[in-house]
Amino acid sequence: MAVLLAAVTYLGAGVGGILEPAQDLLLTTLQAVLVAGQAAALLFRWTSPVRVFAAVVLLHCGLLASSAAELGIGSLAVMLAAFHLVRRSERPAALRVLSAMAVLSSLVGLVAALHSGLLPLPMVFGLIAARLVFEYLVPALIAEFSRGRAQLREAARERQDFIERERIHLLQQDRRAERTALARELHDIAGHHLSGIIVSAQAAGALMASDPERSRSMLRELEQEARATMVDLRGTVGLLRPDDGPRIDDGRTTIGIPGLAHLPALIHAAAGRGQNVAFTVTGEEFRLGPVAEASVYRTVQESLTNAARHAPDASCTVSLEYRTEEMVVTVENAPGAGSPARAAEGTPGGRGYGLVGMNERAELIGADLVTGPTAGGGWRNRLRIPRPAGGQRP
Repeated sequence: MAVLLAAVTYLGAGVGGILEPAQDLLLTTLQAVLVAGQAAALLFRWTSPVRVFAAVVLLHCGLLASSAAELGIGSLAVMLAAFHLVRRSERPAALRVLSAMAVLSSLVGLVAALHSGLLPLPMVFGLIAARLVFEYLVPALIAEFSRGRAQLREAARERQDFIERERIHLLQQDRRAERTALARELHDIAGHHLSGIIVSAQAAGALMASDPERSRSMLRELEQEARATMVDLRGTVGLLRPDDGPRIDDGRTTIGIPGLAHLPALIHAAAGRGQNVAFTVTGEEFRLGPVAEASVYRTVQESLTNAARHAPDASCTVSLEYRTEEMVVTVENAPGAGSPARAAEGTPGGRGYGLVGMNERAELIGADLVTGPTAGGGWRNRLRIPRPAGGQRP
């Protein structure tokens, strides 16, 4: 619109006879038409910047040739076209086109100025240099700066999008890890306690007629075991709550993450259900992290649970061996009557998640878990945990 307004204004000045120096109206009209042609070409500067720039410069050359290189009415269109050429065209094609058309317009202006003889030679060269700077160089520099700023904004936006996608991905990973950890905890707790409840209920039913007093005692123990199951399950689900710290429920403290200090109580509970379990600790003790201690506890718990399920009459041994560079946890049971190949982990081809859970825990703490049958027909689970850096005696 600005270029078109300049053409109309220039034509009106020619018609009104106020141009200095005065020139033929036909030439004035022709020059106004050339400027209007520049305005029309600029309508397509967004979609075809190279062609628009070439057309605008060629029309500008016509203006220079018809005015002895003195008429600057077409310079605005050249500046706009040069800006869009550098701003929107690929490198280095845009710079080659810009240089070629700048040289062409300079040669046309130089020839027109020298042919007219109206200006001295130094002024001619000064005028051509000024046109190169203001019509081509300055718009190109502004366009390059604008292009760089736009690229920086685009890079910042892409970086922000990447960070947001990465944050969502990590959040989804954390949620999956939390669900897996919760499922593993619930499986360990429910499997351990419910196996004990089933064994105690079967024993109590068998003694109902022959030893009623012992049966009632076992039923009371069964009730306590069920309450303990409820408390432990609530403690595990409580890990999802935002508030921290242990909770008091039914007179007991629920602890979400068990450790080595809870192993004697675990062994005692197994013995109370009728399992023959021997527990030994050898070597100079050192501290493990809370996650490693929880892994040890759950491994022993799962092993005893499966031993009670698959070899209920077999003796079990649980040993903690503190070595110089590692801690070795071994849970082994003798073969049960009628099931010589089934043991502390259960049937290898079974559908349970016990072995999967123990392996996941071992991988989490960088430990090595080996499970398999023993030479005598029993089963052994052995967990080797590297000694943590700076581990000291408790």
